[in-house]
Amino acid sequence: DLWRWRAFSNSIPVEDWNTEFWKMKESIVGVKAPVPRSQEDLDPPSLYHVNQDWDMMRYFTRTILQFQFAESLCKIAGHEGPLHQCDFSGSTQAGDALKKMLQLGSSKPWQDALESLTGERKMSAKPIFNYFKPLHDWLVKTNAENGDIVGWNK
Repeated sequence: DLWRWRAFSNSIPVEDWNTEFWKMKESIVGVKAPVPRSQEDLDPPSLYHVNQDWDMMRYFTRTILQFQFAESLCKIAGHEGPLHQCDFSGSTQAGDALKKMLQLGSSKPWQDALESLTGERKMSAKPIFNYFKPLHDWLVKTNAENGDIVGWNK
């Protein structure tokens, strides 16, 4: 969203939009343009969230809530063990809890809906870390064994 905000606030001259986009993409995400790009190109509008004026905050919050909901539904379903191995699809208790939250619709503030399912009124990224902890642990161990350096800055 940083590129979007800078472009739409005129902080980036129009003629530098594509150059600045790829600079930011490389420094923040670690991705380079697949082929040489010039000022004649304009890649950002090919991204859905740019051409539809859809801010990235929605993706960010959606992902946090997705894992927070999943962790709560797993607990309700009685899952024991790593979060990434949970399957609550056959749990009527989990289904009923999700239904109860969704039935609130917009009748209550989102914090109330979140609390009805998770018991918490704030978003938490801890469930994402819990879900990916086995992968994280493996990456830390493997990178240390191989002498690999994480990141793309030299």
